[in-house]
Amino acid sequence: HQTGDSQLDPAARPDAALSLAPYLPHWQVAVYLTGSSSTFFSGRGFIILTGLLLTIFLAAVLLGGALLTWQAHRNMLDARRKTTFVSNVSHELKTPLTSIRMYAELLSGDRVNDPEKTRKYLGVIVEESHRLTRLVNNVLDFSRLEQGRKNYHLEPIDLNGFIRELLENHNLRVAESGLALLVSLPEGQALVRTDRDALGQALLNLIDNAVKYAADGGELGVELQPGPEYHEIRILDRGPGVPVEHRARIFKKFHRVDDSLTARQPGSGLGLSIAQRLMRDMGGDILFEPRRGGGSIFIIKIPVNSRKTRS
Repeated sequence: HQTGDSQLDPAARPDAALSLAPYLPHWQVAVYLTGSSSTFFSGRGFIILTGLLLTIFLAAVLLGGALLTWQAHRNMLDARRKTTFVSNVSHELKTPLTSIRMYAELLSGDRVNDPEKTRKYLGVIVEESHRLTRLVNNVLDFSRLEQGRKNYHLEPIDLNGFIRELLENHNLRVAESGLALLVSLPEGQALVRTDRDALGQALLNLIDNAVKYAADGGELGVELQPGPEYHEIRILDRGPGVPVEHRARIFKKFHRVDDSLTARQPGSGLGLSIAQRLMRDMGGDILFEPRRGGGSIFIIKIPVNSRKTRS
């Protein structure tokens, strides 16, 4: 018995045969290849398809494994950064709280009779309270920005008066750090429409960075340069600057040039990230430039007419 359209020669030898003995003696199942091109190409197509499927399977396994490894590494890095962030914030919270408690105990115990020392200790308490407020505001702003719940209240502001008022409130801290404050403001008014608190927070974060890291430079410059579309507030220092390999990442959240707990200056790694995010939400930006002769320049760009904000 045979199946198929080809006519087989009974005397031809089969290409493959299987004897059915002992159940059916002298019977066998035989396979004859006709040698037609369709059979040849069908077999080759099967091999190609099998190889292609196997290649796709191996590629999927390798890519899936690489993706899982990358995701695990990313999660580990994020967890490490968040742990470092919590440790740094806890450490930075502890410092002003310790100072406030120490000087408050001295004043409350009537152990300070010198009016000059009393004034100095009260000034330290006030300054450490401001520092604590800035840290808490950074953490709260970070949470709101991450969740998209940050709201802005735009209002007309004269940048000249705004900068003068802010620097007067923080002039003591800048002076005590050993920095000479150099202010350059144009004549007249420089009006913008922005959020007063958000702009103040961004500017204070930049001044705070200069006080922390550029005190050895001896000077802190604050300049206002009006423009037709953007007014620019420039913060200039003569500190060590930012290493080249860190300049592309200084505005990334949790990034610090020295990220260890033994760093000379504690910090959360959020100040620059939050400041830039606040300004970008209001249509502006914060940029970094190396200063000729050494140091850093941080530029706050504020749109003259900002009507829409992102949150």
